[in-house]
Amino acid sequence: MLRSKYLRRFIILLLLFHFCNLRDVFAHAGQDHSHDTAQITVERSTYTHFKSILAAYREIYGNLINGKLNDISVLAQRLLDAASKGVQTEPEGSGRHMMEHIIQGAESLKKAEGLRKAQKAFASISDDIIPFFKSWPNQLNRNEIKLYQCKEHGHYWLQPQDISPACPYTLDRSLNCSDIEEVINKK
Repeated sequence: MLRSKYLRRFIILLLLFHFCNLRDVFAHAGQDHSHDTAQITVERSTYTHFKSILAAYREIYGNLINGKLNDISVLAQRLLDAASKGVQTEPEGSGRHMMEHIIQGAESLKKAEGLRKAQKAFASISDDIIPFFKSWPNQLNRNEIKLYQCKEHGHYWLQPQDISPACPYTLDRSLNCSDIEEVINKK
């Protein structure tokens, strides 16, 4: 009787130990927990600012693929304002770090003179935003965007789902890159 009492407690202890690690067992659809890098997360209060960042990013993308640089500095300021608000609402961590880097990229884009410098600043901003979507790939569909990579230039970008892939990094607007790949859950 004494033996079964201890055996029962031991089994209960093992079960508790096993189920304490539930965060690794259950994941929402679309989440990728296979990598060791820290996930980029943003607070709910910051997510509205992140949506504003994405809206400005989409407009900048549209202007770059159409070769329209006139409005880039105005859009960069909108991006800068949204990211600055994001820094104010986001606590210390990966989300705030992302917002701070977006601010740096937006400042470079605002000062950019010429297409090549604007593309370089846009690539920097893309490099700052894309890790969020690699951490949470379900957000691509939720925000109606796709992640692409140009193999020629080696850069990534986000673009609306409803248009065919167009590389924002080509200098000649009449030509499109020949090697564009949609990237899903790529590290």
